[in-house]
Amino acid sequence: MTLAEAAISRTKRLNPKLNAYLALYEDAALLAAQQAEREVKAGRYRGPLHGIPIGLKDLFNVAGRVTTGGTKILMDNVAKQDATVTRRLREAGAVITGKLNMVEFAMGATGLNPHHGDTPNPWDLKRVACGSSSGSASAVAAGLVVGALGSDTGGSIRMPAAVCGIVGLKPTYGRISRHGALDLSWSCDHVGPMTRTVADSAHMMNALAGHDPLDPASSREPVPDFTAGLGRGLDGLILGVPQHYFFDDVDPEVESAVRKAVALMEHNGAKIVSVPMPWASVGRAINMRVVMPEAVAVHEEWIGSRPQDYSPEVRARLLADLSTPAVDYVRAQRARRWFCEQMAQAMQGVDVLVTPSVPVQTPTIKACTPLPGENEGREGGRLAIFTGVFNTTGQPSMSIPCGFTKDGMPIGMMLTGRPFDEVNVLRAGAAYEALTDWHTKRPPV
Repeated sequence: MTLAEAAISRTKRLNPKLNAYLALYEDAALLAAQQAEREVKAGRYRGPLHGIPIGLKDLFNVAGRVTTGGTKILMDNVAKQDATVTRRLREAGAVITGKLNMVEFAMGATGLNPHHGDTPNPWDLKRVACGSSSGSASAVAAGLVVGALGSDTGGSIRMPAAVCGIVGLKPTYGRISRHGALDLSWSCDHVGPMTRTVADSAHMMNALAGHDPLDPASSREPVPDFTAGLGRGLDGLILGVPQHYFFDDVDPEVESAVRKAVALMEHNGAKIVSVPMPWASVGRAINMRVVMPEAVAVHEEWIGSRPQDYSPEVRARLLADLSTPAVDYVRAQRARRWFCEQMAQAMQGVDVLVTPSVPVQTPTIKACTPLPGENEGREGGRLAIFTGVFNTTGQPSMSIPCGFTKDGMPIGMMLTGRPFDEVNVLRAGAAYEALTDWHTKRPPV
């Protein structure tokens, strides 16, 4: 049995509980797996992803397949060609297994979707998997796929990774092409891998990263071997712990787990420095003031012609920002420039910042379900307050497991590096993994 056959069999058994997949490409995946097996046996091994089952968040195009973006508006949206990331995964030998559930148009932190149904957390089916890459996180955590692609505009890779106990990497803005992916916010959207281990994310990065002339925002920065630092340990690595904001009003169990992780890394060779960041609290606000006007621009035609086809929550958010003055967007972009300069100064002499990924314990689906007239459930508003900071700056930022709450829910630690320094972020994450076994834990489902 190939790995893809095992993954598809497991998906058929567990997806009715998890609702992680919107479309399973069983026949195509099995054919691709058989082809991969023949190639490997013939000595034409393409690398670590050859024959590995990978799922795609349903905003990445696959030629001849529907890309719904989690909404009823795009139920007939058949892609004419692969997204660049889809093509690059295929070229690396990966087996594309299907499309994974998500928040409608990627606009939400909780992972709930009234059109396709919610994706529960595999550690506790009454709790959210977070969003917007909910299906990607749930599928990886439950072993339906080895890796998945997600997108991250305010934390949509890292939040689901944190609460589902997996690794989620938001690379530097422009490091991975967004061509063939549905837009939410052109200047804050990132594409990245979601996996069980840091090494798996590094291998996916090697396949995905690089300039793409089809993406105007694609960087020409040289692409390193993202696995280069995985075995180097913590000696000589300088980790910064913010003095402000990131540990304010954080759940005690979350804070304790992250502080213990920092102490463990210090004991094993890392140098820990305290970083003053009194301005950090405005980062998420800038993120949202940039994202929402850009999202309105994306949705201007549909929100005018098909408002009834949006969920009430997404429709309300778009309509609320439809009349935002252009000057407010310009001011937000100016504030963003200032904020990036502050962050760059703060990280001089620091390789990686260490913070919690989310400030709260994983809320229940019930607590995150909006009541009539609400844009978001009462427990959803604070989930992205830390992750969104690094969408404002575009830095590489990764969530990895660092413990569990007393209720048995995963806790995520966020490691954030300087622009285009994913290698040190991955190095720090891999070194922490080598000292712990959190990443080996599996959900009861």
